[in-house]
Amino acid sequence: MRRQIVRVISAILLIFMILGFSTPGSVKADNNRLIYTVMEGDTLDSIAQAFHTSAFRIRYINYLSDADYLYPGERLILPGFEDVQGEVIRATMPYGESLSSYFGSLRQPLVLLNRLNFITNPDQVWGGQPIYIMYTDQPMMKEVRVTSGLTGLELAVKQDVSNWAISEYNDLSGPYELIPNTSLWLPDKDAIPGVNVDPVPAMTITPTYLYQGKTEELIAAAPPAGAALSGELTLMINDSLGESSSYTATTYPLHFFPDEDGRYTALQGIHRFTKPGMGPITLTTTYEDGSTFSLQQNLLVKSADYGLDVPLEVDPATIDPAITVPEWDLLKSVVQDAPPEKQWINGLLSPSPSPDTWISSYGRVRSYNDSDYIYFHSGIDFPGSTSTPIFAAAAGEVVFTGQLDVRGGATIISHGRGVYTGYWHQSQINVNVGDHVEAGQTIGMVGASGRVTGAHLHLELIVGGVQVDPSEWLQGMY
Repeated sequence: MRRQIVRVISAILLIFMILGFSTPGSVKADNNRLIYTVMEGDTLDSIAQAFHTSAFRIRYINYLSDADYLYPGERLILPGFEDVQGEVIRATMPYGESLSSYFGSLRQPLVLLNRLNFITNPDQVWGGQPIYIMYTDQPMMKEVRVTSGLTGLELAVKQDVSNWAISEYNDLSGPYELIPNTSLWLPDKDAIPGVNVDPVPAMTITPTYLYQGKTEELIAAAPPAGAALSGELTLMINDSLGESSSYTATTYPLHFFPDEDGRYTALQGIHRFTKPGMGPITLTTTYEDGSTFSLQQNLLVKSADYGLDVPLEVDPATIDPAITVPEWDLLKSVVQDAPPEKQWINGLLSPSPSPDTWISSYGRVRSYNDSDYIYFHSGIDFPGSTSTPIFAAAAGEVVFTGQLDVRGGATIISHGRGVYTGYWHQSQINVNVGDHVEAGQTIGMVGASGRVTGAHLHLELIVGGVQVDPSEWLQGMY
């Protein structure tokens, strides 16, 4: 009898042990641990990857019975942060802010934020990157920019606080420890405790990544009255026209212009042969008194696949660098200016009577005369003959007309703000440099001059000195 009782008790204990190691279902997360609230699109694997753990550990610590079932709003304990309490949320690294500036605005321990995001090198963080921060209902801070030449006393007077208060609030060792082009933070007197209003972003970028061959639209908040906004974007590109396979660091000036809504916009093309990876952008505000504030941030360049063209046979002289490089240098000098007046409306009109018929599209990688695939098609080709008219894609000023070895009969029109259209291989040119043209006006006739295999119109779009994909402009974007 006693032996049977022992067996029953042993069986019950074994059952409890099995249940203890099983996953009976989700339970309420422990508020004394670090909690993550599941967001739309999250998976167990993506959460595990973000926090450098395993899906198994997350399942085990949260008693999850079904790894494939997560719902937005579900609260999970994160393993590996046993000494941290609170709730971590996913945010996005704002464009136009440095990492130190953004983390400073949160008033959260820098060590903890670096740990949550596993940041070992701040230079590897880019604008638009997912960033994990601690949830707080504290009101927003007010940013105070340290411009060149600004002293601690001047800063304190401008902000109506003591210089020691600034030092204490920003963990500075003294009131004179001011580093130009950094941000300090003070409580916002207009903020309401318990109400954390999302600030207006310093800058937005569309598309969010820098895609090869695309036009980037950068929209920034207006600078203070009397101040000017400028910028630079540095990318690794191969603009050798087939001479070399190496990439060269190239810096493009960003020209910001005011819009009707009070914000400032700059357009910049991304070269078809830009090296994927990080590209630094620098934004500089020059104030009325001559002082400046600059910040640098990385943006992420991504590749784009435009496809391959069939091998082409052309006149060898038209791929000779002795001809192609000087011709491209000439055109770059023509399109380097950025007049402030915007002369296009809702993108571009088709320059062809056959707007929906293309012979070849932008970006396709090419081989000429049995070469490697080291060239790319820099525009869109439309069919036609010497009796087919060419229309101006938008209003603008004619800045170039003439005969070129590669492009044949050529016309270039400036539409303002660094946006230019080129019309190549013309048999007839009907406009002159200095002429103002309207959108849809006939400017010439299709031809077969230059590097061609037959009569057609090549439309080229140049934005910020870079040949970009015209297709989105023809669809009414920008």
